[in-house]
Amino acid sequence: MLIGTKVYNLQGNQKDIFEKWRFLNFNSIFVSTSLYSNLEFRQLAKDNDINVFVIFPIFYDPEALEMNPGLYSITNEGEKAIEEWVRFVCPTRKEYRAKKIEEISKIITELNPDGLSLDFIRYFVYWEKIYPERTLDSIPNCCFCSYCLKKFQEDTEVILPEGIMDTHIMAKFILKNYATKWTKWKCDVVYSLIQEITEEVRKIKPKILINVHVVPWRKDDFGGAIKKIAGQDLTEIAKIVDFISPMCYSHMLRRKPSWIHDVVKDMYEQTKDKIVPSIQVEKCYLKAEISKKEFGLMITEAIKTPSDGVIFWSWEKIQKNIEKKEQLKKSLVLS
Repeated sequence: MLIGTKVYNLQGNQKDIFEKWRFLNFNSIFVSTSLYSNLEFRQLAKDNDINVFVIFPIFYDPEALEMNPGLYSITNEGEKAIEEWVRFVCPTRKEYRAKKIEEISKIITELNPDGLSLDFIRYFVYWEKIYPERTLDSIPNCCFCSYCLKKFQEDTEVILPEGIMDTHIMAKFILKNYATKWTKWKCDVVYSLIQEITEEVRKIKPKILINVHVVPWRKDDFGGAIKKIAGQDLTEIAKIVDFISPMCYSHMLRRKPSWIHDVVKDMYEQTKDKIVPSIQVEKCYLKAEISKKEFGLMITEAIKTPSDGVIFWSWEKIQKNIEKKEQLKKSLVLS
């Protein structure tokens, strides 16, 4: 069973921190490229027999968008894919995709991590604030830029009407007349990049572990939005990766802890393997705190069969909360 934590900003003596991870039964950690670039950190991970997954974001790339705003994904309303901090690159840009593969290959070659954890490899959606009452039509659908419209026609042999300059009108036409083809095409766009990445990195390191972060939606949630909006077809993705990790932040999403197990079970039914939910440690976006009891229930639900483990978001939150640390240890021991 994979037991791990996401780590973004490591503070304190690294040797002491690795001892704490061992005490908490962590066997895997998920870190940024910058943290894993630290030689002492890499050696300590090896000495402590802890697998390290480098987290690599794909279509969330504020720096690239600032340099080239033309890369923005475009919603069905004709707006740039921006909502608060979330901003997305169009997933079909050939040069951008090639650049990401090149960057990942360089990391694997130079740093030799145990695993690669692909984040934001999907279409734009601010899922962190999509609450249970939302509907499919209320969620932005992407990407309807001119580049995507051209590629959609090339790949599917669909012929779109000429002369429609309004993005909203064109999007409405596609979603009314070619919704099934549009969804499948979106899923193929995402899957094809995951496939290209896995093929390239496994040429460098054949036994590298690959994890994919996915939105925490069951197959029928919001009218099938995991495919229709995010473009993540878990059945296909699971065939070529080692783990699928839904970000089951129940408290943030106004869900009960039992919902975490529901998500894992639903995704397992689609994939037959490999589901490792990520759960939150402290509150985010909402004012209410996560109690010690609720946190314990979240862990219990996360590791129920058929789960392959649990990932905590994040170490920084665990480190500063003694009660949560104690509850984490207790829950994992009792399991």
